[in-house]
Amino acid sequence: MAFVLFNYSTPLFAVENNSLSTSVSESRRLALVAAREGRFDESFITFEKLIKDFPDDVGIKADYIVVLTWAKKNLEALNLAKSIDLNTAPTYCVNALARAARDTGKYVQALQLYELVIQREPNNLDPVLGKVLTHIDAGEFDVASSNLSALRQNYPNNIEVYRALSYLGQQAQQPVIVIDANTHILELNNKDKDAARALIIAAREAGATTQAMMLVEKYPDAVDKNEVDKINNDAAALYIAWGLYSVKDPANRFADTDKALAKLDGACHCDWNTLDLGLDKNQNLVFDRIVALRNRYRMQEAINQYEQLVRAQVNTPAYVLSAAGDAYLYKRMPEEALKAYDASIAKDSSNIETKFSKFYTLVELERFDDANSLIDSLSKDVPRYRARTKNPVIRPNETKLEIDSKAAYLLAYGDDLAGAEAKFQALSNTGPMNHDVEASLAEVWRWRGWPEKSALQMSKATHDYPSEILPKTILANSHLDLRDWRVAEAEIQSLVNDYPENASVQELNRRLELHNRRQLTMDAFTSQSSGSALGSRSKGLSAVLYSSPIDYNYRAFLGTQYEYANYPEGVGHAFFPGFGLEYTNRDWRLTGAVSQAIPTNNGITSTLTAEYRVNDYWSLASLLDINSSQMPLRGLRTGTSGDLVNVSSTYRWSDLTSASILAGYMNMDDGNQREMINMGFDRRLITKPHYKLTAHILVDTSHNKEVDVGYFNPASDVDTKIILDNELTLWRRYERSFGHRLQVGAGQYWQKNFGTGSTWSVSYEQQFKWDDAFEIDYGVERSRHPYDGVSETATQFFARLNLLF
Repeated sequence: MAFVLFNYSTPLFAVENNSLSTSVSESRRLALVAAREGRFDESFITFEKLIKDFPDDVGIKADYIVVLTWAKKNLEALNLAKSIDLNTAPTYCVNALARAARDTGKYVQALQLYELVIQREPNNLDPVLGKVLTHIDAGEFDVASSNLSALRQNYPNNIEVYRALSYLGQQAQQPVIVIDANTHILELNNKDKDAARALIIAAREAGATTQAMMLVEKYPDAVDKNEVDKINNDAAALYIAWGLYSVKDPANRFADTDKALAKLDGACHCDWNTLDLGLDKNQNLVFDRIVALRNRYRMQEAINQYEQLVRAQVNTPAYVLSAAGDAYLYKRMPEEALKAYDASIAKDSSNIETKFSKFYTLVELERFDDANSLIDSLSKDVPRYRARTKNPVIRPNETKLEIDSKAAYLLAYGDDLAGAEAKFQALSNTGPMNHDVEASLAEVWRWRGWPEKSALQMSKATHDYPSEILPKTILANSHLDLRDWRVAEAEIQSLVNDYPENASVQELNRRLELHNRRQLTMDAFTSQSSGSALGSRSKGLSAVLYSSPIDYNYRAFLGTQYEYANYPEGVGHAFFPGFGLEYTNRDWRLTGAVSQAIPTNNGITSTLTAEYRVNDYWSLASLLDINSSQMPLRGLRTGTSGDLVNVSSTYRWSDLTSASILAGYMNMDDGNQREMINMGFDRRLITKPHYKLTAHILVDTSHNKEVDVGYFNPASDVDTKIILDNELTLWRRYERSFGHRLQVGAGQYWQKNFGTGSTWSVSYEQQFKWDDAFEIDYGVERSRHPYDGVSETATQFFARLNLLF
């Protein structure tokens, strides 16, 4: 920056040399006049002729040197000065040479020349300031600052001293100094436009955007529109940055972002859809707007704006690419999000937040191995503790903790909930007061089937950290799991009112909305057997239609059960239309239903069930079924009926392991009495992101009082089997998925008076989930089982439906 200090509008030659003729003096005067009027070529010709004719005349050379500096020919001026003795040269010439040396970066020479002028004119402030400015240009800011401090003391009201101070602030990139200097200038002369302009620019550069706007209003002619646009852009950027911070009142969380968008609209004065992106200024406006739209959750607009940049082939900065990736991911467009994140990382590989976003995108794409590789590489690059050479206190690296948390979540996303819990528990042990880890651990507990445990921890967290969203969403989800419908609804409604744009809140609200829908469940099968114990050909259907919840805890339902089978003695079929009422609360699920078997003459079937949830692990259940629909169809067709009662208990250690036992008793009106005990044990053996292997061990035993009846009725029997259950997810896209299931079972069946025979079964099933409201499974099973000593093989086709509407 050139700092104009001296005014050369007055004559620079002091006296006429008496030895020169009048014509020479006139030629010299006319040459100076021509130079002042900008006719430098004419002036140069005259002076060069005069120097040639009078080579020893110092005055002519001194004037020519000054004229050369006027024409910005500083090097020529310095070269010409070598031919004269500067100690005898006129002061005005030395002063001009000092400025020429300074402007050409010859700072040592400039300082020497200014010092020579100061020696001649010790009371002249101009060369003193020129020397200070030379120190500034040379980057010797400390020397310049020290000299200016002294000058401020001696010349407290001199504008040029403050102007030099302003120049120091500009060159040292310290806008506070510029603000201080120009504030004093304007106090001395409130119409100084240069000072006003410098003050406005410095205020903007210092981040005092509001003050800069106030100064623009006060000095409207000091800056042009470009500078005003910069201030508006900076104001928008400042509001964008503030918009990322949480506020006490959720209703005000977008206030700064909205101000940013308004500032950007004001700076643009345009149609954003047709903006000329060939201009750098417009590109910068769009860059900031994409970030602001992302922060405001106006994601589609952010995407549209970004795609404008793509079409215009604009070189987009990393932070804008990252914002575009966030918008794509929010709109469930993970492929596009991944492209944007990769492009951002290629430009700025140090931004770990963008890498975190890429991690979540890979998870959404079911690319668990890639997500694991990414989080492993981040973990290796980030130390566990922060290095602070001047502070001996060791501090943990919060970024490392965040990476470890994401690694733990990755296990959970891949259904390895036990591994995730272990990792989060280890993190909690090392940092027991970290509420993020506490919330994550509680979320995994909920996923493992321990909602009460999760709710207890999150109740405390929401009290201790009332502004945090995650504990609130986990708590509301836990209350839904626990069937605390009223409590959950109030919590969810509050979250929706405060944070409608939050994806987790939206998913939570969707879950409540699905709960409040009607539900249809249906199971159907058709089977063909080589024997006739249970029918050579059979089919069945069970369907229940539930109403929407009534007063939170009740649902009415219509149900039907249909059975059909071919026996040697004829066809049996029964239809059980009925209706009932269900009641659920935190601990109980009770149902009561009545139905009528058609076409048999049996009485009304009355069914009562009760399920009691003891805690996260224990549950109890019981059933009372008068004129039970579970009476063997072969008996029903002959008019036999029975009453059934059973009690059961299930202990569920976790999502991996559970055990159950059921004891039942059926009293039939043909004199038969059946006693049953069924036991089961389930254990997950392998858990992978797309594959699970579970072992089911089943032991069923029964005893019947009468054996001479018209239906299969062993005196005593024991059926044992083990089933290996393979579940493979072939494809998943958010709530939509398609998978296979293969179950292979083998066992032994013992029947009193008939000995022991082997059993086996193979079942293949396809599982299709259209979304979170509609899923259907269908498959085929081939099995063999002995009845009364004769093994029968059967083939069964089956289907299941669950629909919320």
